Amino acid sequence: MIALAPRGREKTVAGMCMEAGCAEAAIVSLAERSVCRSHYLAYCYKRLEAIAQNVSVQNYKMTQEEAESANRFLQDCMRSAADIASATEMPSNLERAQVYDVLLWASELHGRVRRSPRRAARFPVLLRSDISGRVWEVRAETQIVSRHGMRITCRADIRPKDTLTCIRLDNGRRAEATVAWTSLTDAGVAEAGLEIVREENFWELAWDPPSDGVGTR
Repeated sequence: MIALAPRGREKTVAGMCMEAGCAEAAIVSLAERSVCRSHYLAYCYKRLEAIAQNVSVQNYKMTQEEAESANRFLQDCMRSAADIASATEMPSNLERAQVYDVLLWASELHGRVRRSPRRAARFPVLLRSDISGRVWEVRAETQIVSRHGMRITCRADIRPKDTLTCIRLDNGRRAEATVAWTSLTDAGVAEAGLEIVREENFWELAWDPPSDGVGTR
């Protein structure tokens, strides 16, 4: 949880930075530790980098609980960065630029984490390409699915930015999907991440926790 000390009352409310060897006034509370602006930036960059690695398109490594925790941090980070950026006192243009960088990065990551979580789930699908010169269709099985996409392996000429038709073989439901990334395994099989276009909850799974706050698990 990030909490800003009220403006004009940093020294009396937040006191001094609690990082070892730091004699600067604290302006923000991070995980119940009051820190100065420079240590706030260092903490934010470290946490944002960790979140960015965990929500990369090709290697998503975040559970639902972790996604919720990351979202809370990102929301607090955006609010505190906006408050700091609008403060009357900012020691340097560099720090102001860093605060805006934190704000923009947190906003970008928040947009990506909101589409989580991913789930390991196997759905039989038929992928179809109607691209001129590369018309094909292939049966595949999902490895990981999200509200807005899937990760699959298949033997097909599949390329980034391709637009494909995806048909669920268990119920006939179909949607348009855009290929976000591809890679080739050692066995020569194509692995790809696809983003579903326009179709909401293509997999018909419960992604959101109930309104009473009790988790879905």
